[in-house]
Amino acid sequence: MAVSYTFWLTAISLTPLDGLDLPSFSYADKIVHFFLYFFLALFWLLAYSKWWRRPLFFIFIVILWGSGIELIQEFFIPTRSGDVLDALANTLGALSGLFVFHNFVTKPNQTPY
Repeated sequence: MAVSYTFWLTAISLTPLDGLDLPSFSYADKIVHFFLYFFLALFWLLAYSKWWRRPLFFIFIVILWGSGIELIQEFFIPTRSGDVLDALANTLGALSGLFVFHNFVTKPNQTPY
């Protein structure tokens, strides 16, 4: 599932947006970016929980992936534009996924307080 989700996320991130009617409220795309990368982190951690032992490596890869997609959008996809705030939302989403995994999945018998 993690691999399929990664391919899907990459495909939608690199697809031109011609003619799509996207949500128009303030920062809607940042919320979408946050949750897309939240689930990316969560799916990979669930699939390969041994990666949790190396969280800095994992965080580096996810941040690099999200930032790389933003750079590709900026320089190679004419109808898309890269955005530093999108990369930040990606990063915060991934870190949140890592937090949820560590606190609620790997420690299921502990209270989250």
